[in-house]
Amino acid sequence: MRLPRKPLCLFLIALYGLFSLYAAYHVFFGRRRGAPAASSRGLRKGAAPARERRGRDQSTLRSEEWNPWEVDEKNEQRHRFKTSLQILNKPTKGKTDFRVQIWGKAAIGLYLWEHIFEGSLDPADVTAQWREGNTIVGRTHYSYRNFPVVEASWSMLHNERPYLCNFLGTVYENSSRQALMNILKQDGNDKLCWVSAREQWQPQETNKSLKSYQDALLQSDLTLCPAGVNTECYRIYEACSYGSVPVVEDVMTAGSCGNTSVHHSAPLQLLKSMDAPFIFIKSWKELPAILEKEKTVILQEKIQRRKMLLHWYQNFKTELKMRFTNILESSFLMNNKG
Repeated sequence: MRLPRKPLCLFLIALYGLFSLYAAYHVFFGRRRGAPAASSRGLRKGAAPARERRGRDQSTLRSEEWNPWEVDEKNEQRHRFKTSLQILNKPTKGKTDFRVQIWGKAAIGLYLWEHIFEGSLDPADVTAQWREGNTIVGRTHYSYRNFPVVEASWSMLHNERPYLCNFLGTVYENSSRQALMNILKQDGNDKLCWVSAREQWQPQETNKSLKSYQDALLQSDLTLCPAGVNTECYRIYEACSYGSVPVVEDVMTAGSCGNTSVHHSAPLQLLKSMDAPFIFIKSWKELPAILEKEKTVILQEKIQRRKMLLHWYQNFKTELKMRFTNILESSFLMNNKG
């Protein structure tokens, strides 16, 4: 017996409609209703009914996009990160392209060195006045020097100092330092000055060399500051701290800092602009005349000169602090005024 075609078609259409409504219900309401089951963590694996476990698993899969390569991608990211760190921290063979020296007494300098660069400092004693370190990161050689803070005393200002001048440092071959040593020996002035030269640079101070250096600054009226790798060096400021007048070699060293034909006040522009009470010379041939004049200076004049030098150095540091603060505030903090 054949069923009528029209009722059959209506039946199939009704069945399709019911199926569509059922599917739509599960799509829009089934995930929301299954979410609490998926987030429930208090049920034991064996205690939940099989149907509830299936619903929880299905809702979890629907709520998160499953990435079959997720584990491989995470492993690859970790590998790339580890490789980049190894490359960054691996010292390069041969000469490094750059040399950077970090001077620090403040906590930020120490944090940069010990925590960011993971560098060590010698001597290990944290109360030591001079602490130094060296490390290579990538193609750059970094060195750290803990700069001393010296408090002026009555004896520093008023005592007679037994030496005309001092120079403690490395004498490089065919350098102006070598010329300086020859000039000191010619007139016998090396007997009137505290001179201790070495042929190779020593990256770390020993307690003995540290004490010797401090005593030389404290017991000399002048500190000879020949150019090394750079014209400006920390010796200039250490001499100021001890009231010993720096005799600075005013020459342009090799590098990309400019040249004297274009920059008339180069090098040492900052010191010159602030009228540093130093003795600037273009050649160490000028030194004998300077030392002969120094022999005629009486103690009272030297005391006044030391006071002037220490006063200038204090103003210099204050001025730099104000300049730095003003530039920082005007450049970065103007828009943050409340």
